[in-house]
Amino acid sequence: MALKSLAIGWEVGVESGWGTYGLNLALQAQLQGVRPDLFLVSPRFVCDPLRTRVLTPALGRMVINQRLMAMQDDYYHSAPVLHALGDRLSFPAFTAHLHGAPDIGVVFFESALIPPENVQAASQLPLIVAGSTWNKEVMERHGMTNVGLCLQGIDRSLFHPFPVERLFPDRFVIFSGGKLEYRKGQDLVLAAFRIFQQRHPDALLVTAWANLWPESVKTLQNSPHLKGIPNVRPDRSLAIDDWLMFHDIPANAFVDLGAMPNQQVPHVLRQADVALFPNRCEGGTNLVAMEAMACGVPVILSRNTGHLDLIAEVDGTPTCWPLDWQLPLAELTGCQDLTDWGESGLDEIVATLEKAYADHDERRRRGAAAARFMERWDWSVRVRELLGLVEAV
Repeated sequence: MALKSLAIGWEVGVESGWGTYGLNLALQAQLQGVRPDLFLVSPRFVCDPLRTRVLTPALGRMVINQRLMAMQDDYYHSAPVLHALGDRLSFPAFTAHLHGAPDIGVVFFESALIPPENVQAASQLPLIVAGSTWNKEVMERHGMTNVGLCLQGIDRSLFHPFPVERLFPDRFVIFSGGKLEYRKGQDLVLAAFRIFQQRHPDALLVTAWANLWPESVKTLQNSPHLKGIPNVRPDRSLAIDDWLMFHDIPANAFVDLGAMPNQQVPHVLRQADVALFPNRCEGGTNLVAMEAMACGVPVILSRNTGHLDLIAEVDGTPTCWPLDWQLPLAELTGCQDLTDWGESGLDEIVATLEKAYADHDERRRRGAAAARFMERWDWSVRVRELLGLVEAV
């Protein structure tokens, strides 16, 4: 029986991975003939007028869905409902009283330790969609058999190779993106760049480290490479400039982008000579890294967790420079919550930056391989795969 409708049980359009996922899922479902039902849209929802027009019926139904939920302790929806499960397979409070036909979990968790009661509850669902091979394998290690795999996608109408005029033609531009926190490894980027820039004064670090959740910024206090964390301004933005200079990065050696709409990101990425992601853990496949690869930017990736889905070869050419040396953080710290997390070495990060700096042709080869690899990661393809998994149950 063909799938006719699908409900998305998380906030769509917020400036986060989940918000981007929900927006593209709703749009592609509509375009592929499956009616998307929404229950929550970010007040900061930004979408171009044409895509908004396509989603207008869904936005109108959302108001009705919200009213129906408010009128009942338990609301039973007539379509399958996707629930955004949290870390450790926790069930979200927002959709605790929303029930679908059936309920399906979607997850990008970061802790490989899942409490038995959460395993038992999640095992009752007919399907949990894992956002990375690592997530899928962790759940299978816990004895779960109701797990499917669907990697997230990218908007290839935005993220693709395109020749640009270099804005900094005499600089070696290193891009680093992702919300600022210990898990994302920006402390390693800072420490490695400080060493690299002293050797190569033409290096320019471009950062997109905006983080609307100050509590996660505090996790950087776990880093041995830092003397402190950024101050939070009254508008909740981070004082990245002051923080970098406090860590001996010259003012002319970096540009902080702050918060940027996703539509502006490709223009920035195409200016980069290389992108650096020494992330300690990725529950999914690292959307920012995927977008850089799709633009043909050569990337440096830590070989752990969700990044493993991006480390490949195309016609014998690697899709990235992998950081192979990964110290197991659970053993290093004694914290089992960090099982499967990896700590990249500063020496390898700097050495890999040196390789990229010295060999323009190799940068071009790996960037081109990455772009070809990402051709099959378009949201239209990924959503079709997801709809197929849902239809099967």
